[in-house]
Amino acid sequence: MKQTIKLRDIYCDDLYTRSRASELRSRIKEEANEVTLDFESIGFMSRSFADEVCNIIDDMKEKVFTFVGQNEDVATMLTKVSEGRAKERRRGVGTARMYEFKDMKSLSDYLLAM
Repeated sequence: MKQTIKLRDIYCDDLYTRSRASELRSRIKEEANEVTLDFESIGFMSRSFADEVCNIIDDMKEKVFTFVGQNEDVATMLTKVSEGRAKERRRGVGTARMYEFKDMKSLSDYLLAM
């Protein structure tokens, strides 16, 4: 079974926050084996929304997902997030200095001196 989800009908013009994207999961019908996400008239998509869409796709490996109607900005965000997820993540271990301030004035003086 094929299913098309028009994101504009659910979210209006902008796609933002991971929690909003997770709502999409409940809209995908269990019996659908092909899901088309229609981005027509979507002007903006946040990195967190795009990442959660990738999580949904990863979790639903038995389904085939297709994207249609995305503008250049949305397509770029989807591509960048997908590429970023494919790379090995390395976090450097650094050291941080700890400063203690006795009041707001000493903190303010320190920050202004930087």
